[in-house]
Amino acid sequence: MKQQIVTALDIGSSNVRVVIAVGSKNGEIEIKGIGETAVDGMDKGIVKDIEAVSSCLKTAFAEAEQNAKCKAQNIYANISGEHIKTHESIGRISIPGSHTNEPGEILPEHVEQVIEDAKKSLKIQKGFERLRILHGIPQSFEIDGQGDIRNPVNMNGFHLTAHVLSVFADINTLRNLTKCIELAGYQIEPENFILNHLAVAQAVLTDDEKNLGCLLMDFGGGTCDLALYNKGAILKLIVIPMAGNAISRDLAIGLKTTVANAELIKSEYGVAIADRTEKEKVVNVDGISGRTGVTKSQYLISQIIQHRLDDILALCYNEAVTIVPTELITAGVVLTGGIANLKEIDSLIAETFNMPVKPAKPDVSGFSGSTLRLEDHAFATVVGLLRFGFEAGQSGKSSTTRIRTGTNINLIEKTKKFIKDIVS
Repeated sequence: MKQQIVTALDIGSSNVRVVIAVGSKNGEIEIKGIGETAVDGMDKGIVKDIEAVSSCLKTAFAEAEQNAKCKAQNIYANISGEHIKTHESIGRISIPGSHTNEPGEILPEHVEQVIEDAKKSLKIQKGFERLRILHGIPQSFEIDGQGDIRNPVNMNGFHLTAHVLSVFADINTLRNLTKCIELAGYQIEPENFILNHLAVAQAVLTDDEKNLGCLLMDFGGGTCDLALYNKGAILKLIVIPMAGNAISRDLAIGLKTTVANAELIKSEYGVAIADRTEKEKVVNVDGISGRTGVTKSQYLISQIIQHRLDDILALCYNEAVTIVPTELITAGVVLTGGIANLKEIDSLIAETFNMPVKPAKPDVSGFSGSTLRLEDHAFATVVGLLRFGFEAGQSGKSSTTRIRTGTNINLIEKTKKFIKDIVS
């Protein structure tokens, strides 16, 4: 049987990443090709220039396809930005029994039905009129009034209730992203847009972290995406519209250099805590458009970085940590995204939040082929998107109704079994 191909597309505000993978005969996800390029025309998850973005997509797809020696297909793409909204709702259905007045067994299709019922029952608030639902994420279930059930499948009852967090995206943003992909010469199904928070969580979080409680922080270029987990469920999703690009712009202004050069200086010489730099160390900074360059200390460079980081982390803390008791975040902060590579960033977050911080690289267990690049923090999104894509092929469910009640290990094993089935 023909191998299944899944393509992960990470459209960030700084870079575009494309990864093409196939299901191998031993059940692993085999990485065939990777493409990456700087992006122009995106800002904080919003398309600002369709032609510029589509041109960048063409470049990234071409590089991935050249390496993979096959065409990108079955594309899964991330989406984030301030336009993302959430709304909680409740669904309720009756479970048919084999006999009258006897409880019925809850099957997977009943779980899908109750989630759909919750989405239909939404009383859309003002401002939701131009939004489209991306996901219905179950937070907990009840069976005949008995609550706090994580996975009701195979249990018995008369009535099943679901508390669902529905995630919405701006319909114009979705259309513009779709148009960018189409102008690049590719197609994407509407249900294959995945909230960035969920893709990243799929790549870096462990079941212990989800169950004990953690704050997932994907610190990218345009946005800082936060997800609060406890008891295996998502409590809150947050998008902070300020991240790594704001630091680079501050550096460009402070050092009187280009944004591109500021980005390189940030990556090579930046330290999140200025007092931990070599204060005597100096850096040569190129001027703008051929102007004479200057020499700046690493300490000054890191002061600029830390000043902006303090602002961003204060926003993150106020939006996430202050709204829940700290005992619900037992595992602390799980950090990923491009800024996770910045020196001492985990220490600064630990000091700011007063809780442990774990820089988490993507889990590539169950992957084979060219996986080395995927182990970088910046590739967390594409790793999660690939897992979504292959799981969707296994379950046949859309991303709006897929639920995650099993462990990550079970997901990997189920995916491997599915891949073996389709290639054998």
